[in-house]
Amino acid sequence: MSMILQWTALLVCVACSVWRFPAMLKGRNRGLFWSFVAASMCVALSIPGIYLPVDALLGGNNFANVILRLSLFSVFFLISGKIAAAYNSATAVRLVRGPVGIVVLAICSAGIWITYFLSDLHGSSTGLVGFFDQPSVTYYMRFGFVYMAYVSACLVVPTAKAAMSQRQVLDRAAASFMSLGFLLVCLTIPVQFSPLHGSSLMKIISFSSIICVAAGLAMVWISFMRRPALGHIRT
Repeated sequence: MSMILQWTALLVCVACSVWRFPAMLKGRNRGLFWSFVAASMCVALSIPGIYLPVDALLGGNNFANVILRLSLFSVFFLISGKIAAAYNSATAVRLVRGPVGIVVLAICSAGIWITYFLSDLHGSSTGLVGFFDQPSVTYYMRFGFVYMAYVSACLVVPTAKAAMSQRQVLDRAAASFMSLGFLLVCLTIPVQFSPLHGSSLMKIISFSSIICVAAGLAMVWISFMRRPALGHIRT
């Protein structure tokens, strides 16, 4: 099931990237387009058939996983401020783009690099599953999820409020999907700190969250196209 979700998430992200490409060429929402492209790359690198040859080209020391983690950070940083602003949450904007959010991002990014260099990661392994016996790899994985969970926690409430508001049906559906997706990201933390961190449950939660957030963002753009005069999430 997890593999089905992985390929589904990849197809959704690629489809959204292709769909947003014409608008990007016209200068509209370029940040959203590049977020979808980065998300597509991250999901692709979670699939063994793609990750293993890519990492082999990079030297076979799992540097591709570092690229995956930091790219995910960039995706969350890019979309978080836009989503928070779109739902008129000044608090969320401040928490993800202000000093606290920047500090959390810096700490988690530094943690990724430090634990990577402290680990013995010779030999490509998708998701680093072959190295879970190393404490440094355990912390590496935790740093990878903490920033995304922090951002998601900041966005759950604004999107949930929008889902329960008097907005148009499509707008409420978009907010519902995103709120569910961000809630799922938050759930990765207790799983990551439990004995289940290496199980398929983590993959199911992670890729389900990607599908939900991507679907929600796509619905936002569809809603904008139907009602262009009302504005949209700006780059």
